[in-house]
Amino acid sequence: MKPVVHVFARWWAEGPVKTRLAAELGQARAREIYRRLAEGCWAGYFDPAWQRWLWVEPAAAADQAAAWLGGADRVLGQGDGDLGARMLAAFELAHREAAPWSAVVGTDAPELDARRIREAAAALAAAELAIVPALDGGYALLAARRPHPELLLDMEWSTEEVTSQTLARAAAAGLRRAVLSSVRDIDRAADLGDLKI
Repeated sequence: MKPVVHVFARWWAEGPVKTRLAAELGQARAREIYRRLAEGCWAGYFDPAWQRWLWVEPAAAADQAAAWLGGADRVLGQGDGDLGARMLAAFELAHREAAPWSAVVGTDAPELDARRIREAAAALAAAELAIVPALDGGYALLAARRPHPELLLDMEWSTEEVTSQTLARAAAAGLRRAVLSSVRDIDRAADLGDLKI
Protein backbone atom coordinates (compact mmCIF):
# COMPACT_ATOMS: atom_id res chain seq x y z
CA MET A 1 0.00 0.00 0.00
CA LYS A 2 1.36 3.39 -0.98
CA PRO A 3 1.06 6.47 1.21
CA VAL A 4 -2.07 8.54 0.65
CA VAL A 5 -2.51 12.25 0.05
CA HIS A 6 -6.09 13.14 0.95
CA VAL A 7 -7.17 16.11 -1.15
CA PHE A 8 -10.18 17.91 0.31
CA ALA A 9 -12.11 19.80 -2.37
CA ARG A 10 -15.46 21.46 -2.80
CA TRP A 11 -17.45 21.03 -5.99
CA TRP A 12 -17.04 24.51 -7.40
CA ALA A 13 -20.33 24.78 -9.33
CA GLU A 14 -22.84 24.72 -6.47
CA GLY A 15 -23.29 25.76 -2.86
CA PRO A 16 -21.19 28.33 -1.03
CA VAL A 17 -17.63 28.53 -2.34
CA LYS A 18 -14.90 30.70 -0.75
CA THR A 19 -17.43 32.76 1.18
CA ARG A 20 -14.99 35.46 2.33
CA LEU A 21 -13.69 35.89 -1.20
CA ALA A 22 -17.25 35.91 -2.56
CA ALA A 23 -18.22 38.68 -0.15
CA GLU A 24 -15.51 40.84 -1.68
CA LEU A 25 -15.54 39.84 -5.35
CA GLY A 26 -18.95 38.23 -5.91
CA GLN A 27 -19.88 34.57 -6.02
CA ALA A 28 -19.23 34.08 -9.74
CA ARG A 29 -15.67 35.41 -9.51
CA ALA A 30 -15.02 33.43 -6.31
CA ARG A 31 -16.15 30.24 -8.04
CA GLU A 32 -13.83 30.87 -10.96
CA ILE A 33 -10.88 31.62 -8.69
CA TYR A 34 -11.52 28.52 -6.59
CA ARG A 35 -11.98 26.29 -9.65
CA ARG A 36 -8.62 27.37 -11.05
CA LEU A 37 -6.89 27.17 -7.67
CA ALA A 38 -8.16 23.63 -7.12
CA GLU A 39 -7.11 22.52 -10.60
CA GLY A 40 -3.60 23.87 -10.06
CA CYS A 41 -3.28 22.32 -6.62
CA TRP A 42 -4.59 18.96 -7.83
CA ALA A 43 -2.06 18.81 -10.66
CA GLY A 44 0.74 19.91 -8.32
CA TYR A 45 0.02 17.12 -5.84
CA PHE A 46 0.70 14.33 -8.33
CA ASP A 47 3.56 11.96 -7.56
CA PRO A 48 3.68 8.24 -8.42
CA ALA A 49 5.08 7.58 -4.94
CA TRP A 50 1.64 8.05 -3.37
CA GLN A 51 -2.05 7.77 -4.06
CA ARG A 52 -4.28 10.82 -4.36
CA TRP A 53 -7.68 10.35 -2.78
CA LEU A 54 -10.16 13.07 -3.66
CA TRP A 55 -12.59 13.88 -0.83
CA VAL A 56 -15.52 15.87 -2.18
CA GLU A 57 -17.97 18.25 -0.53
CA PRO A 58 -20.88 17.86 -1.04
CA ALA A 59 -20.67 14.09 -1.24
CA ALA A 60 -23.44 13.98 -3.84
CA ALA A 61 -21.14 15.81 -6.28
CA ALA A 62 -18.45 13.12 -6.19
CA ASP A 63 -19.05 12.02 -9.79
CA GLN A 64 -18.87 15.58 -11.14
CA ALA A 65 -15.72 16.27 -9.13
CA ALA A 66 -14.11 13.04 -10.33
CA ALA A 67 -14.62 14.17 -13.93
CA TRP A 68 -13.35 17.67 -13.10
CA LEU A 69 -10.20 16.62 -11.20
CA GLY A 70 -9.31 13.50 -13.12
CA GLY A 71 -6.81 10.84 -12.18
CA ALA A 72 -7.79 10.24 -8.56
CA ASP A 73 -6.92 6.84 -7.15
CA ARG A 74 -10.14 7.04 -5.15
CA VAL A 75 -13.05 9.52 -4.97
CA LEU A 76 -15.04 9.76 -1.76
CA GLY A 77 -17.64 12.04 -0.23
CA GLN A 78 -16.45 13.95 2.79
CA GLY A 79 -19.41 12.79 4.85
CA ASP A 80 -20.81 14.27 8.04
CA GLY A 81 -19.27 16.24 10.89
CA ASP A 82 -17.05 19.27 11.08
CA LEU A 83 -13.73 19.55 9.28
CA GLY A 84 -11.85 17.76 12.05
CA ALA A 85 -14.20 14.78 12.03
CA ARG A 86 -13.94 14.50 8.25
CA MET A 87 -10.14 14.73 8.34
CA LEU A 88 -10.01 12.08 11.04
CA ALA A 89 -12.16 9.77 8.91
CA ALA A 90 -9.66 10.17 6.06
CA PHE A 91 -6.66 9.38 8.28
CA GLU A 92 -8.46 6.38 9.78
CA LEU A 93 -9.39 4.90 6.40
CA ALA A 94 -5.83 5.14 5.08
CA HIS A 95 -4.48 3.68 8.32
CA ARG A 96 -6.91 0.75 8.16
CA GLU A 97 -5.69 0.03 4.65
CA ALA A 98 -2.06 0.00 5.85
CA ALA A 99 -0.82 3.22 4.28
CA PRO A 100 2.59 3.95 5.86
CA TRP A 101 1.58 7.60 6.22
CA SER A 102 -1.07 9.93 4.93
CA ALA A 103 -1.51 13.67 4.62
CA VAL A 104 -4.55 15.90 4.38
CA VAL A 105 -4.29 18.90 2.08
CA GLY A 106 -6.75 21.42 0.74
CA THR A 107 -7.19 23.06 -2.64
CA ASP A 108 -6.54 26.74 -1.96
CA ALA A 109 -2.82 26.98 -1.13
CA PRO A 110 -1.06 27.34 -4.49
CA GLU A 111 2.46 27.20 -2.98
CA LEU A 112 1.85 23.70 -1.63
CA ASP A 113 3.04 21.08 -4.09
CA ALA A 114 4.51 17.60 -4.39
CA ARG A 115 7.95 18.84 -3.32
CA ARG A 116 6.59 20.14 -0.04
CA ILE A 117 4.61 16.95 0.48
CA ARG A 118 7.82 14.98 0.01
CA GLU A 119 9.48 17.19 2.63
CA ALA A 120 6.64 16.43 5.06
CA ALA A 121 6.95 12.71 4.34
CA ALA A 122 10.70 12.81 4.97
CA ALA A 123 10.11 14.61 8.27
CA LEU A 124 7.93 11.72 9.43
CA ALA A 125 11.08 9.57 9.68
CA ALA A 126 11.84 11.39 12.93
CA ALA A 127 8.49 12.96 13.85
CA GLU A 128 4.98 11.66 14.39
CA LEU A 129 3.37 14.72 12.89
CA ALA A 130 4.35 17.09 10.08
CA ILE A 131 2.55 20.34 9.46
CA VAL A 132 2.77 23.06 6.83
CA PRO A 133 1.30 26.19 8.42
CA ALA A 134 -0.64 28.74 6.44
CA LEU A 135 0.23 32.39 6.87
CA ASP A 136 -3.26 33.10 8.25
CA GLY A 137 -2.72 30.82 11.25
CA GLY A 138 -4.34 27.70 9.86
CA TYR A 139 -2.46 24.97 8.06
CA ALA A 140 -2.24 23.73 4.47
CA LEU A 141 -0.99 20.20 5.23
CA LEU A 142 -1.13 17.81 8.14
CA ALA A 143 0.70 14.50 7.77
CA ALA A 144 1.04 11.56 10.15
CA ARG A 145 1.73 7.84 10.19
CA ARG A 146 -1.43 7.09 12.16
CA PRO A 147 -4.62 8.93 13.14
CA HIS A 148 -4.47 11.43 16.01
CA PRO A 149 -8.03 12.22 17.12
CA GLU A 150 -6.71 14.51 19.85
CA LEU A 151 -5.48 16.91 17.15
CA LEU A 152 -8.69 17.04 15.16
CA LEU A 153 -11.75 16.71 17.35
CA ASP A 154 -13.41 19.64 19.15
CA MET A 155 -11.21 22.19 17.41
CA GLU A 156 -12.33 25.70 16.56
CA TRP A 157 -11.67 25.77 12.83
CA SER A 158 -11.20 28.78 10.53
CA THR A 159 -9.38 30.84 13.15
CA GLU A 160 -5.87 32.26 13.40
CA GLU A 161 -5.12 29.81 16.22
CA VAL A 162 -5.54 26.50 14.41
CA THR A 163 -1.84 25.75 13.91
CA SER A 164 -0.81 26.95 17.38
CA GLN A 165 -3.62 24.95 19.02
CA THR A 166 -2.75 21.86 16.98
CA LEU A 167 0.91 22.08 17.99
CA ALA A 168 -0.02 22.67 21.64
CA ARG A 169 -2.24 19.60 21.60
CA ALA A 170 0.52 17.57 19.95
CA ALA A 171 2.99 18.69 22.62
CA ALA A 172 0.53 17.78 25.37
CA ALA A 173 0.16 14.32 23.82
CA GLY A 174 3.94 13.89 23.67
CA LEU A 175 4.04 13.77 19.88
CA ARG A 176 7.22 14.72 18.04
CA ARG A 177 6.40 17.54 15.64
CA ALA A 178 7.96 18.80 12.41
CA VAL A 179 6.91 22.30 11.38
CA LEU A 180 7.75 23.12 7.78
CA SER A 181 7.86 26.53 6.12
CA SER A 182 4.57 28.41 5.88
CA VAL A 183 2.56 29.00 2.72
CA ARG A 184 -0.25 31.37 1.87
CA ASP A 185 -3.75 30.20 1.23
CA ILE A 186 -6.38 32.17 -0.63
CA ASP A 187 -9.30 33.33 1.50
CA ARG A 188 -9.56 37.03 0.66
CA ALA A 189 -8.87 39.21 -2.35
CA ALA A 190 -5.70 40.55 -0.72
CA ASP A 191 -4.32 36.99 -0.56
CA LEU A 192 -4.26 36.79 -4.35
CA GLY A 193 -1.30 39.17 -4.54
CA ASP A 194 0.31 38.77 -7.96
CA LEU A 195 -1.34 35.40 -8.57
CA LYS A 196 -2.80 35.47 -12.08
CA ILE A 197 -6.21 33.82 -11.85
